Amino acid sequence: MKKKLVQRLAALSLAALVALPLAGCGNMDSTDNLTQKEWIYVPEFVAIDDENASYYSMQLFGDSVYYTVWEWDEAAERGYENFRKYSLTDRQVETIPLTWPDGGGNVSISNFVIGVDDSIYMVAHESVPRMDTEGMFESRQVLYKFDAQGNVVYSENLSKRFEEESDSGNFYLRSFAADSLGRIYLCAENVLWLYDAEGKYQGKIHVDTTNAWVNGMGQGKDGKVYISIYNYDSGSGSSGYKLTEIDFEGKKLGESYENFPNTNNGTLLPGVEKDFLVYDNSSLYEYDLATQTKEEVLTWLDSDIDGSTVAACSALDDGRFVVAYQDWENDDSGVALLTKTKSSEVAQKETIVIGTIYGGSDLQSAAVKFNKGSDKYHISIKRYMAGEYDDYASAMSDAFTNMNNDLTSRNCPDIIDLYGVNISQMVAKGVFEDLAPYLDKSTVLSRSDLVESALNAYTYQDVLVSIPNNMNISTVVGSGKDLEGKQGWTLEEMIDYADAHPDAELFDTETKSAMMQYLMIYNESAFIDWSTGECKFDTDEFKNLLNFVNRFPDEYDWSADRASTPNRIQNGEVLLDMVGISDFDSVQVPIEEFKGQANFIGFPTVDGQSGHAIMASQAYAVTAKSKNKDGAWAFIESILTQEDNGRYWNGFPVLKSKLDAMIAEATKVEYYENENGEMVAWEGGSSVGYQDGWSYTYHTTTQEEVDMVMELIEAARPVSLDFGSEILNIINEEAEPFYKGQKSVDEVAAVIQSRIKIYVGENN
Repeated sequence: MKKKLVQRLAALSLAALVALPLAGCGNMDSTDNLTQKEWIYVPEFVAIDDENASYYSMQLFGDSVYYTVWEWDEAAERGYENFRKYSLTDRQVETIPLTWPDGGGNVSISNFVIGVDDSIYMVAHESVPRMDTEGMFESRQVLYKFDAQGNVVYSENLSKRFEEESDSGNFYLRSFAADSLGRIYLCAENVLWLYDAEGKYQGKIHVDTTNAWVNGMGQGKDGKVYISIYNYDSGSGSSGYKLTEIDFEGKKLGESYENFPNTNNGTLLPGVEKDFLVYDNSSLYEYDLATQTKEEVLTWLDSDIDGSTVAACSALDDGRFVVAYQDWENDDSGVALLTKTKSSEVAQKETIVIGTIYGGSDLQSAAVKFNKGSDKYHISIKRYMAGEYDDYASAMSDAFTNMNNDLTSRNCPDIIDLYGVNISQMVAKGVFEDLAPYLDKSTVLSRSDLVESALNAYTYQDVLVSIPNNMNISTVVGSGKDLEGKQGWTLEEMIDYADAHPDAELFDTETKSAMMQYLMIYNESAFIDWSTGECKFDTDEFKNLLNFVNRFPDEYDWSADRASTPNRIQNGEVLLDMVGISDFDSVQVPIEEFKGQANFIGFPTVDGQSGHAIMASQAYAVTAKSKNKDGAWAFIESILTQEDNGRYWNGFPVLKSKLDAMIAEATKVEYYENENGEMVAWEGGSSVGYQDGWSYTYHTTTQEEVDMVMELIEAARPVSLDFGSEILNIINEEAEPFYKGQKSVDEVAAVIQSRIKIYVGENN
């Protein structure tokens, strides 16, 4: 079921993105990340000499790093958790021998915090023998306080109270904090449990989680504990975080503070100059209670740190910051000491700015790796969709507007992340540099190393715009029996197919707005020529499209008790399915849906050619205005030649050697020894299933299935994912009277043509 969901989301994500408006008045500072900063924090990367160190669970206090380790006792033949301390002063590791019951062999540390006197507070899971049943064990959660030498100060069994008094009867610890007086705050679900400095229960506080949830908890500079709460107003659609003081004595929530930033894992830390240190994937901030505002302290990327990997952060007395990070993707974990330094005192590198709407963790990870390995260039990321916002669609509109403005200004980035960008429009404006000469001169890549169809797909008007790192395919599949021999089709042919089956739905669960999105993103060039500004929304082709879309319902009734899509297809109730092809066995379920006779025909296009779409990851283009084109190309080379580290679990690499390795892995037959001692091929694999009983078990990918996928890759092409924005808004808005029978198709087509022609003229 999970695999099927991933594949459908890959197909449906196109619609989710194109539904967002792209025009509007921007309020983003266009000079972000482009202005030379006076101060930066220079990193010193520290390697802890402990191969078992657990970086993702580290706590930082004073000049020490605390962490847990899991170790195996060969003599006792059991594993146990140990607790260690690393001194940043003498760079030595010290084991703190915690005095666990039974030596700690049946204990697992859940959470821990360090107190102001170096005491250690922990919540641990313990498995203990049951007194009433021999050989049986029960699990319990226990609150511990240890002194700095690891001796137990107190322990308190939490399980019984939590089970009896929690709202649900269950207990899941979300956050754990201690204030400067040694009092303990435990957050589970929507309840705060309070314990005094001696570990005695003092009461609980209920948190109203109606349209809200607890994001995190921690101590401020004043020594008090605060809680971060995310609130969502379903009426207005607005959302945001607020910070609230916990009144221990009053057993209630105290004063609240607005405009609190979203933080990684809800982490709250005592501030340096202000009340709190908080961080997200891009930056470290300080938050001030008096003004209820945040101020950026540093940008992780400037310190060669991937913000998405930061596990802990703290300030040292000498003004430095210490950061623990766990980078699973690049197998790079450690501790960094960040020292505030004037930019003029640091060896200068040429800055390469990447403009991106979102800029996910894959981009930041690649940028950090590139920066560490280059003594000449430094990548800086400018995110246009950044910060908090109440209206997602409006924020997205502003983001694209500001990106487009920068592309025609002195603030033009060196590289553009193409996710969501209308490539055809930008090519017509001459925004992109042709990468073909750089590829031809490259000493680390050649055309023969890359999938040729990907290069062809990203060549527009003889300009090689990008070389994506990997790609998925989104397409439409139907009955091979009905559609035999068809390699693509026009909208008219799809309408004829629907007319020939009046008792069946063309797609399952689709609505008017969804179908308009699908059809328009695959047929942009038929209705808009960005190079000339010509529009064709008053043509018979577009009127036919409007008539066809009008067949679908306004809304889909998700509450209806309906069979699964595969069963509806096999019962003749649904004709087509939208699928995402992200690995070589992705074609198996669609083939099974159509009982072994499936035709991956694609979305309809005006010319009847391929309707298979490339959904690329890490597709970057160099801008024609860039002053660091060689450096920008060096970054793209580094993306294409980086080690896999398992990153291609959901897509096809463009580098042939990686694609060949993926094929070899997919078609590898696994063997096992049967009861007769014979080695036989393993036939079973992962399965998908639905509540109505339809299920499928995957088999090892066959060469025929590999060939089928490769044909789709050869035929697929990128689509303009941002197309739906303002243009789609105009279409949907003006088509509404036609859908309701208030205007004719000719009338609405004329209005749509007029409005979009004006829009294209203003934005071309």
